[in-house]
Amino acid sequence: RIPGVHAEIVAVTAAHPERARRFAEEFGIPTVHPTLDDLLADARVEVVDLCVPNVLHAPFAIQAARAGKHIIVEKPLTGFFGLPDLAADAPVGDLVDRQTMLEGALANADAILAAVREHRVKLGYAENWVYAPPIQKARRLLLAAGAAILRIEGEESHSGSHAAYSRQWRTAGGGSLLGKGCHPLGAALYLKYCEGQRRQGRPIRPRLVQAAVASLTKTPFFGAGGPTPIRTGYVDVEDWGSLLLTFEDGTVAQITASDAVLGGIRNYLAVFADRCVVFAHINPNTANVAYAPDPTVFGDEYITEKIETKAGWTFPAPDEDFITGYPQELQDFVEAVAFDREPLSGPLLARDVVAVIYGAYLAAATGQRVDLAPYLTPAGGQQ
Repeated sequence: RIPGVHAEIVAVTAAHPERARRFAEEFGIPTVHPTLDDLLADARVEVVDLCVPNVLHAPFAIQAARAGKHIIVEKPLTGFFGLPDLAADAPVGDLVDRQTMLEGALANADAILAAVREHRVKLGYAENWVYAPPIQKARRLLLAAGAAILRIEGEESHSGSHAAYSRQWRTAGGGSLLGKGCHPLGAALYLKYCEGQRRQGRPIRPRLVQAAVASLTKTPFFGAGGPTPIRTGYVDVEDWGSLLLTFEDGTVAQITASDAVLGGIRNYLAVFADRCVVFAHINPNTANVAYAPDPTVFGDEYITEKIETKAGWTFPAPDEDFITGYPQELQDFVEAVAFDREPLSGPLLARDVVAVIYGAYLAAATGQRVDLAPYLTPAGGQQ
């Protein structure tokens, strides 16, 4: 349900038809299309939500735009996935230099945005952190205080993705820094955009980035003491990364991401300003705190995302979808289409996230700070 707007899911498609059928049956979706082509040819479909591996974001988004469909694309917007002369199973992350990756990722992003502009469709960049109530409350507190943001610190980490595609550069476009770091980075950029609009009538943009990455699950003593719930099997992508971003006004953001952290998903953003400090705890938070001496005590009751055990002290999520911003995100995207306006999370944020993270990969590889100015586009017309 989308309050104030009539919207319904009319069709679905998937690479595995049986999954699409099960999904349609569970949620009462009337039509299962065998292919994306068939779905895009369906005149009832006005908006396409691309819940697909990163490597498919650009080709599917461009195809949808050409069919005249508005687009919701998952994060990150796109990335770099290989070169024409590489074998299909080549370890892209081990073979391609990061400068080439930066330029290629931005070329893919620009191809999406060009198709969106040409065919006059909306692009909703599905960065749910922008819509998460703790982030929106932080924005309002900063506004009320008239505060100048000095430093932002953010992290998304957990014990590893269950998705096999995330372990290879050719399908994921990068490791933890891209797949998880995009979230706190997106929120940090958004808050600085808002501050810039308030103070100078335009977003405050990123300018310089330096970074480090690591493969912690490949270090010599990992797992030496016995089994660990941390997932392994990363082929050519990092499982930890951290970047230090300097904005054009000289303020900074520190972003960390990891697939090697126990204790459930860790999503937070801290904002240090001149008149206040705001901590935004998405996961975990203390809306509920519970203790169980044995993991079977709570039975099948859901606790929170990525937690390894229900024993001991936990932070059960009363409404995880709401606190992470998913309903609010969809409300904004549907309203943007219905009322012909831009969403809060759109093309500018989507492209800037790609530029910063691939700039960070270049910085980590060279050991030098990367000037992002040559890789950014003007804010006008892309928000």
